[in-house]
Amino acid sequence: MKTRMRAILEKINEDGERHGAQRYAQIKDTVDKEVDAANALYREESEKQREILKKHHEHEYARRLERQRSRLNRELLTYQQGLIDEIFDAAAAKLRDSSTAEYSEIFKTAVKGLSGSYTLHLGALSEGRLETRVIGDATEANPGLEIVLSNERIPHKSGFTLSSDKVEYDCLFEDLVEDLKSERAAAVMKEVFGDSGDWMLK
Repeated sequence: MKTRMRAILEKINEDGERHGAQRYAQIKDTVDKEVDAANALYREESEKQREILKKHHEHEYARRLERQRSRLNRELLTYQQGLIDEIFDAAAAKLRDSSTAEYSEIFKTAVKGLSGSYTLHLGALSEGRLETRVIGDATEANPGLEIVLSNERIPHKSGFTLSSDKVEYDCLFEDLVEDLKSERAAAVMKEVFGDSGDWMLK
């Protein structure tokens, strides 16, 4: 009887151990799958966060780089504009101080090829630089050209203007230099900032 009972107990024990091992294996498999899924989700979320941080850092770097580039461009533009002012101010001074002969050559070049009747106004700063004979020589060299010298002077200017009923030629040295300076300044701005006009927003 005892032998029979022992055999039954051993059978129950064997069945229990086998069942327990199977159950343990099932639970372990389920837990492993859940852990793997959790790890995969963690890695996915971590990768997303890394991408977000990476894009954020890249964006911040790009912004800092753009601010630095904009600052350097403004400094370059300021330097260039100062240089332009210096160069063209010197040019204007040189024109104002031109000799009588130089002034006469400028005048003759300006009226060459003109025809019609014009009134000549001299800048007050060029008083005495243009001799009457030079005006006469210019009209003789240009048939159909008539120039009347006005007694009025243009204050604070050097050079001259030629005006008719239809047109006026501005040969005032300060105005000519200012026009050239504006053109050069615009060209420099284009060189520094390009065509977009974004410099206005910096």
